[in-house]
Amino acid sequence: MKFSFRPVVLACVLSLGAMACGGSPPAVSPTGVAALDDFNGAPAWIRTSCNRYWGDDAHGHVCAVGSVLGTGNLALARTAAAGRARTEIARVLETKVASLLKDYQRTVSGGEGFGVAASDEQLIQDTSKHLTDASLSGSAQIDTWRGPKSGTVYVLVELNPATFTDALAKLKSLDSKTREHVARTARKAFDELEGELAQARR
Repeated sequence: MKFSFRPVVLACVLSLGAMACGGSPPAVSPTGVAALDDFNGAPAWIRTSCNRYWGDDAHGHVCAVGSVLGTGNLALARTAAAGRARTEIARVLETKVASLLKDYQRTVSGGEGFGVAASDEQLIQDTSKHLTDASLSGSAQIDTWRGPKSGTVYVLVELNPATFTDALAKLKSLDSKTREHVARTARKAFDELEGELAQARR
């Protein structure tokens, strides 16, 4: 007597789908979206604010988080994610520096560097760009986390305010009075920058 096992096997496959016969069913995503599942289980510095990374010592850290999805090359993903975090910091920092200089221009007659509106505006733009670039060169990758389901790579980048102060001291395009003014108000500016970066992530 001949028996055919093919219909039995076929019925097993059709009824259980991707589950192997006799095996356990695959894990079911709580939300059905891998990236969302990852985010819900991510560290606090990803889900809320990057400052949460430092816990009770969160105040005073200027930081941002960048993320990349869709590449299996972890090193490349980390580099790209860090670049996105620095771009976020740069966007806000450049605006903040320009605001500091414009404020100084309004409250003081201008010192040696200010005087003509058009040239002042160009000087402000060039200075804010230069200071931003110099400051970001001293930024550092603090931590990396990879989502276990989606593979999204998150990188935490911090900008050290001391790096900004050092870059400012070496800047020759501004006169000493302007540099002193920006240095004095830098701490307040970084406090505001910290808040603006946190707001931008919401």
